[in-house]
Amino acid sequence: MSELEPIKYETGTAIRDYDIIQITQTENGYEVLLDVNLDSGYSLARTKLDITHEDLQGYETNEIEEGIKYALGFFS
Repeated sequence: MSELEPIKYETGTAIRDYDIIQITQTENGYEVLLDVNLDSGYSLARTKLDITHEDLQGYETNEIEEGIKYALGFFS
């Protein structure tokens, strides 16, 4: 575990796109493994995203792929 304090930023970079590597159902929802490409040119490889059943209800969907899209800020 890191003992560094988190840094709070006002803004960040946008997500350009992402690839779903694996979706695993858990007791509380889903664990999703992603590769994420950022607009800054950097990428996040094999990033874990946890989405609960309550998160999906909040996004008004039962589809995990839709929940991932909303969790990452891709709204239509």
